[in-house]
Amino acid sequence: MTGFRHILFPVDFSERCRSVRPFVEPMTQQFRSKLTLMHVVQIPTGYYGGMDGGYEILVDVPAMEEAGKNELNGFFDHSDKVVDKIIKVGDPASEITEFAEQNQVDLIMMPTHGYGKFRSLLLGSVTAKVLHDAKCPVWTAAHTEKPDLSKHLACKNIMGAIDLTPASVVLITRYVDLARQFNATLRLVHAVPGASDDLQYGLDQALPRFLLQSAREEAARLQAKAGTNLDVCMEGGAVSKIVRAAALHHDVDLVLIGRGSLHEKFGQLRTNAYSIIRDAPCPVLSV
Repeated sequence: MTGFRHILFPVDFSERCRSVRPFVEPMTQQFRSKLTLMHVVQIPTGYYGGMDGGYEILVDVPAMEEAGKNELNGFFDHSDKVVDKIIKVGDPASEITEFAEQNQVDLIMMPTHGYGKFRSLLLGSVTAKVLHDAKCPVWTAAHTEKPDLSKHLACKNIMGAIDLTPASVVLITRYVDLARQFNATLRLVHAVPGASDDLQYGLDQALPRFLLQSAREEAARLQAKAGTNLDVCMEGGAVSKIVRAAALHHDVDLVLIGRGSLHEKFGQLRTNAYSIIRDAPCPVLSV
């Protein structure tokens, strides 16, 4: 990883999006990045005709584009940086990922959220699809409503989540490179679900102790291959729970997770990426 030369900030003018805005400009300054703001005009389904195709809802698309352009022009009016601003029409997630791939975007920055009682299952359909489909790193924050989110702006304390697959060797080196560019402290975190206190082993704690010790030894071997000797936070329990607890304990500003783990057939982080993002008390960057 050599930094982020081109950052894409999808803008929907929501309060969540405005809460993320203060993080975008420092990131562009840190990496001297080109910044593109994108607003996607999403056409209502009914515009294409009703269920029976017997009618259509008239929508003034050019007017919506013009309104979006005017609002976008003032969205970063305090910035002294030259910012590209574009308007697209279509499905937001598809437009975002397509633009990122075609325009050498190195980082997408956007907020996310869940929906009511289904918060434990959903991140928000647009962000979830971008996370799944984008080929570049994605920065996101799930708790933009928290008033203390801004305390993580400085990004001086970073934590990288790892599983114990061979792919983590490359991942650790990426974490180290990113922490160096932020001039930040870096530590690793790994959860061992089989050693959870929630599981009933009776009086015999030999198995959870064995699992934790084996995990520590494997993490040490991976670090040796990566040429690092970072502190590792390791506990038994659900992955997102352990990552969240470690991030709170160490007052972490940014959690890193493996971008590729979202697409690999195996790997503990693949099935836990969304829950890590949802539960993390600070922004998460998938690399």
